[in-house]
Amino acid sequence: MISYRYEKEQQIALYLAEALCDAEALSILRAGVVENSQQALHLAQFFWRAVDELVKCSESNTEICGETNLQEWSELLMATFRSYLRNNGYTEEWDKASDDA
Repeated sequence: MISYRYEKEQQIALYLAEALCDAEALSILRAGVVENSQQALHLAQFFWRAVDELVKCSESNTEICGETNLQEWSELLMATFRSYLRNNGYTEEWDKASDDA
């Protein structure tokens, strides 16, 4: 299971998946598990798209799930997703998405 340090992390991730109309990421996040390499890559790519969205929201002072310190939340999400993917054998997928971001 994807283990979030704070419940708010998951809420923000779900919010961003919905805001970005990313049904695959939403499905992965709701299930809390990655089942294969394709899903691992998708989750990693979603994270980097989510970072872009968080930057836009931060620049426009948009509140997400009651939070305005969005850089902190992007860092927490990065640690959560990176750790989960690497611990479950998907280091290559994380690295590929990070290199392409």
